[in-house]
Amino acid sequence: MTRHQKPSRRDALKGLVGFGAAAPLVLNLSTVGAAAAAENPTDYKALVCLFLVGGNDANNLLLATDDASWQRYWTARFRGATPIALMPPGTAPTPIGSTNTVTNRRVTATNFPEYWGGVRAITPKTPQKVPGAPANAPARTFALHPLMPNMQNAFNAGRLAPLANVGTLLAPLTKAQYQKPTTGVQIPPRLFSHNDQQQTWQTGQVGYSALGYGGQMGDVFAVSSSASSINFTAFTTAGLTGFPIGAQVKPYRISVTASGGSGVQVDLLQKTGSYNNSSTFLSALSATLLGNDADGNLLGQAYADAVTTSNTTATTFTKALASSPVSAPPAFTNPLTGATASNNLADQFRAVAQTIVANGTLGPKRQVFFVQIGSFDTHDGQNDRQSLLLAQVDHALAYFDAEMTARGYGDAVTTFTASDFSRTFTTNGDGTDHAWGAHHLILGGAVKGGDIYGQFPTVGIDDTATGFNNPDMAGTALIPTTSVDQYMATLAKWFGVPPASLTKIFPRLSAFATPDLGFMKTV
Repeated sequence: MTRHQKPSRRDALKGLVGFGAAAPLVLNLSTVGAAAAAENPTDYKALVCLFLVGGNDANNLLLATDDASWQRYWTARFRGATPIALMPPGTAPTPIGSTNTVTNRRVTATNFPEYWGGVRAITPKTPQKVPGAPANAPARTFALHPLMPNMQNAFNAGRLAPLANVGTLLAPLTKAQYQKPTTGVQIPPRLFSHNDQQQTWQTGQVGYSALGYGGQMGDVFAVSSSASSINFTAFTTAGLTGFPIGAQVKPYRISVTASGGSGVQVDLLQKTGSYNNSSTFLSALSATLLGNDADGNLLGQAYADAVTTSNTTATTFTKALASSPVSAPPAFTNPLTGATASNNLADQFRAVAQTIVANGTLGPKRQVFFVQIGSFDTHDGQNDRQSLLLAQVDHALAYFDAEMTARGYGDAVTTFTASDFSRTFTTNGDGTDHAWGAHHLILGGAVKGGDIYGQFPTVGIDDTATGFNNPDMAGTALIPTTSVDQYMATLAKWFGVPPASLTKIFPRLSAFATPDLGFMKTV
């Protein structure tokens, strides 16, 4: 086909100018088909990464409630101007104006932990003991944040599995090695930095990385195609983030339509920046390209081809989703106000749900998704902010899991949390600061739920007065006992990534004795 037989470059560019600010789809869509893949599964599976941006305080997400652990927790957190210690299991919610019998504080606002009641007890199927405890020591007890009743129910139903003390690691690391590193000891660079740790959690690299864990998993299953085909494998509801970017597959950005209807809109992020949505920029670029309409203007023709392909892509996606509507999330109640409120995270999961349900039309048997919720950087006001955020997470995950189950995808979709890092075990007065090891949640029918995986750490900071020395904590930060590589590789193995590809995606995995953490059912 000659260039003159292709759609007119001038016509395509003129059409783009008409779109104005609604045209990021055109600039961002990937039109390059995937190379031949090593795997071609017949069953469907999806991985959904829920990123808690800013560093979630995992010490108040999953708690050890045995006597010794709770006492150290309480000593560290029931202090300061605004204590952030949660109430022990079984504590009834304290109404506004009443005095809590545990703290002897009069509750004057809904951001008092006393107002929410006690943490929600969960009982793992496999008993855990404090590391180094004697064989006859009693099993530890655990609980979830009081505003996560749905996740408590999911745990009891065998659909939720917490993973304890996960973090970025280059190799196994002890407290002694971290505090006094010697030759050969590998400590991850730029710990406690938001941008660097977000990147490492999503790609395995510090600093810029072109490829993410999810995108590379998608690459393994990218269907052989011609250069003009479209691959609906990776999706994000956020901006340009590392996790869903692969060498072959590129992440489409999806969101619920502004009208709130059942449709989902799509564009694809290759680059970010305000120019992507700028009608001024698009008009100027179009005018520049139109100013040189001579044969051989490869940039202009490529741009025109992108416009045409983008329109085709949007049409294909819209048609696929129109035939596969999903239910809207149930109403969300703000726990601090008691009022019905919006929950953007649930809306993001609705877009994911509808995309998954349309997979039969879109094509790929393996899909990866990235969703996120921000504001977890709780240096202050933690009671207000984290409580609302975790309530939104609880509501959104429950909606998504129920919707996937109702649509027949309950065992095919696995959702898991990630975050920059956890927070300090102690409070700074009314918040927490940057730390390291964190606890996370894995949800879905393919999860071996009802158990806690990894080694839940010893709780408490070092105390010279009592001689207590926590082997799992340096200062006020937990040293991870499970690596992000192990976490992601366990998910990738369930996803169907073969051993040879696991080695390429997770080159540090061989340094750890347990590459498969066991929280996913075998297939």
